[in-house]
Amino acid sequence: MFPILKPTSVTIGILNVLWIWNDFLLPVLILQNAGRENFTLPLAIQVFNGTYTADYEKFLPAVLLVTLPILIVYLFAQRFIIEGVTQGSIK
Repeated sequence: MFPILKPTSVTIGILNVLWIWNDFLLPVLILQNAGRENFTLPLAIQVFNGTYTADYEKFLPAVLLVTLPILIVYLFAQRFIIEGVTQGSIK
């Protein structure tokens, strides 16, 4: 049974990692009074984006550095996602 559940488990794991990695609301609520050195990655990116201005020289590399690890994980695990989708459609 566990070899059959492998693609499904990997797909659920990837979706959970994406959800936790991109979480914005809970860290904002918890860390709003913690100081400027205690930020998660989405909150740190938001520092470069102001109300009327945006510091694109710092904003775009920060976005690249935040999305690159998740993109690499997805590229290595995409075959499990495809296996999970096709496995569910065959049976």
